This record gives sequence, structure tokens and C-alpha cells, in this order.
Amino acid sequence: MRMKLSLAALALIWAVSGTAAQEVVSGAAKVVDADIVMVDKQRVILWAVDAPERPQKCFVGDLLWDCYGAARQALGELIGSGEASCTLQPGEPDKFNRRYGVCTSAGKDIGAELVRLGMARAFLEQGEDYVAQEEQAKAAGLGVFQPGAKIDAPWEFRKTDPRNYR
Repeated sequence: MRMKLSLAALALIWAVSGTAAQEVVSGAAKVVDADIVMVDKQRVILWAVDAPERPQKCFVGDLLWDCYGAARQALGELIGSGEASCTLQPGEPDKFNRRYGVCTSAGKDIGAELVRLGMARAFLEQGEDYVAQEEQAKAAGLGVFQPGAKIDAPWEFRKTDPRNYR
């Protein structure tokens, strides 16, 4: 009887608090795409972050700039230690077995840093987590916000491209 009461009390506390145990993957990390990392066999799309897509054309003035390549390289540098830890968002993986998550490496939030460097945008459809970092990148004229940059937001680019990215 006591055991049932204790389990019921724990269930009630959990339900009232609204917090469930968060799933975390940690380990060796590698870059899969400009805003996707592989950590411990799990592909993780950075939560509330949107980087340029591989076929996306970006210009600085009249010059073609490989914004995707720059973002992918920056992500690689951010996980330079080769280790990362990602707190996954609730829900099932997508059809490509990817999950959304907030990832850290060497004590830094990878998504926040990628946006702060101007290599990705804050993806407001998922949250306002990185709006301040995007404002910093704009003010400093970094990455996709550099002077003379003509770059569609990744979510706008995807509307014009028939491939299924997210």
C-alpha cells in the first residue's frame, strides 16, 4: 500500500510540475550539415537555428559567397573538440531519424554561437532563443549580415525549392 501511495504521489508531483526527464545524447560529434550534428549515432538539428541550405545562392555585392560552406565550417570549428552534448526536444525523430536539440561543446551553446557569428539565423518558428545573438551579428555585420550581403533567410529559400529539408 505504501509503495502504491508513493508512486501515486510521485506521478502527481511530476504531472503538476510539468517537467519530464529530458533526453540527452553525448559523445563524439561530427558535422552533418550546416545546422545538423551527429552525436552518439543520433542526428540532431540545432533547435531554433536555421543555417543556409546547401544549394542556396548567397551574394556579397556581385560576388557569389558559399554561405552554406562557411556555416558548415563554422559549425565544425565550434565542435572542434569532437565532443558534444545535446538535450533533445520531446517528440519522435523525423523520417530521416533526426531530432531537434540544444547542443553544447566545450561549455558553449553551439546554436547560440552559430547565430552570434552570423552563420545562421534565429528560427522564430521554433522559439526566440537566439534573437539576441542574431541582433549582435547584425550590429557587427557578420556572416549573412555582412555589408552588401544579399541572402534569403533559409526558411524563405526552402519555399522556392521543391526538396524536403525539414
